[in-house]
Amino acid sequence: MKQAGRILGWSFLGLLLLISVALSLAWLFDFRQTDRELNDEFAAQSVRPVVRRYTVGQRTIRYIETPPLPGKPTIIFVHGAPSSLSFFNGFFKDTALLHRAQLVAVDRPGYGYSDFGQVEPSILRQAELLQPLIDRYKNTTDLIVVGSSYGGSVSARLAMNNPGIIDQVVFVSSALGPGLERTYGISYWVDKEPLRALVPPLLRLANDEKLAHKKALEAILPDWPRITSGITMLHGQRDELVYPTNVAFAKKQLRNAQFKQFLLAESRHDIVDNKREYIASILLSLLSTPNGAALSHTAGRP
Repeated sequence: MKQAGRILGWSFLGLLLLISVALSLAWLFDFRQTDRELNDEFAAQSVRPVVRRYTVGQRTIRYIETPPLPGKPTIIFVHGAPSSLSFFNGFFKDTALLHRAQLVAVDRPGYGYSDFGQVEPSILRQAELLQPLIDRYKNTTDLIVVGSSYGGSVSARLAMNNPGIIDQVVFVSSALGPGLERTYGISYWVDKEPLRALVPPLLRLANDEKLAHKKALEAILPDWPRITSGITMLHGQRDELVYPTNVAFAKKQLRNAQFKQFLLAESRHDIVDNKREYIASILLSLLSTPNGAALSHTAGRP
């Protein structure tokens, strides 16, 4: 009995140590790059993105864009949480994509250098804050939005707000259905003081979004039929954070959109990290035919 107690005690201390180390590292690393670091990242390339900003009311949004290509599409990448536009750096080094489309990535509100630390838990409001990007590129040949994880939620709202303007949406491991994702018990614990004060800003942002996400998705639920974009979904069948059932949810809701899905049997939630070249190949296939016709003609609802 005493031995079992000692084992339990050491296990608890080990868990506390692990949490302490994780929190300490999170205070040190915020998964974002300064403007200068971004410029250095791509300095050796012939096609380099430029860092830009715009304001909406009191909010500042930072994004990067490669030079426009006359007559070519534009692809906008929207990251999840916790993250920043740097999450997509690999795509900005892909020469095949760089020569086929203008690439854009944005720091979502509160992340990166878009007013870091100021959370915006409303998907409706996040889409409003990113709308100037859609307006900036709406006259390009084709406009494609790629949303990863929580970024998929925001991308869905952008598509609802811009039928006939956004031509394609690629959802990668996207959280779309209310409640169709894992919320760990510790999320509720660290949302309250005094533990909340110990959580680094980046994790606090992600946790605030997580706890508000179900209601935020319910708020946009009636507007799914407004999406007319071509839809491509990539999701890992072993994703235990954002469940694969999000694919079936989206298919049911997208009554006026052409739909195609790629369920990756061995993948979890980290598709952008581990399957970047696969995602790039799908983007190149969308770019291969004007207006995404190659996808639209083959992606009818089953």
